[in-house]
Amino acid sequence: MGKPASPRRVIRGTGGGGKIPLIGLTSDAESTGQSSGFAQERFVIKKAYFDAVIASGGAPLLIPAYAEAARTDHYLSMIDGLIITGGHFDVDPSLYGEKAEFRIDEIKPERTLMEIRLIKKAVRMGMPALGVCGGMQAINVAFGGSLYQDIPSQIPHALRHEQSPIPSHEATHEVAVTPGGVFAQAAGARRIMVNSTHHQGVKTLGKRLEPCAVSADGLVEAIEGTFKSFLVGVQWHPELLYGQAPESARLFKSFIKACRDFAKKRKGR
Repeated sequence: MGKPASPRRVIRGTGGGGKIPLIGLTSDAESTGQSSGFAQERFVIKKAYFDAVIASGGAPLLIPAYAEAARTDHYLSMIDGLIITGGHFDVDPSLYGEKAEFRIDEIKPERTLMEIRLIKKAVRMGMPALGVCGGMQAINVAFGGSLYQDIPSQIPHALRHEQSPIPSHEATHEVAVTPGGVFAQAAGARRIMVNSTHHQGVKTLGKRLEPCAVSADGLVEAIEGTFKSFLVGVQWHPELLYGQAPESARLFKSFIKACRDFAKKRKGR
């Protein structure tokens, strides 16, 4: 019998010699009550993200929500691609130079700052990154953009972007895709039906970001970077539509391909 693979080799991505790209996904933190009466904090993430990454040819790795700078740098040295996930919280308006004037739900500044740090470093490294829902908002803020604090309050004619009680795995409105960009090539469609579970959205675009999908009310629903590396953010949840919407599957597969290409290039240096 041959020697078993070392633990380090098992967890590393393509950059460490494997054939499957290792994809880091940011997690959320929540407190849950225990029978003993003490609350315990847990790192959590939707299984649908893992399912989409695996189905597209990647290996998912959870990144703890509050990793400090040294730890995030270590994760980035291990992984081949980054997914900034969504969550039930808002971006602190102070991070884009505003005061809270409209509805602001729970904020998690530690997680948001960690994600911004990850995004900026990943782009500098040329590492592919994909932002989902709140992850797209984090990308926009990371590059100096701002957000609508509450879409219904600030855009009176807006569509219903919080589709509850309609299940989040059902698409409820359409977006028009701007042709010619990275996202358009990945999605392979000019119009997409999306699921919508947010009350905040892009107001002013960050530097070196472009809109690549817009809803009928004019709200930016997807953005992409003008960098050499793959940087895309979508305001909906393609991981929940993966098995029923071909555009969602193509987006994840295009991202994973970019991660595989990045890993090969990094390994060859």
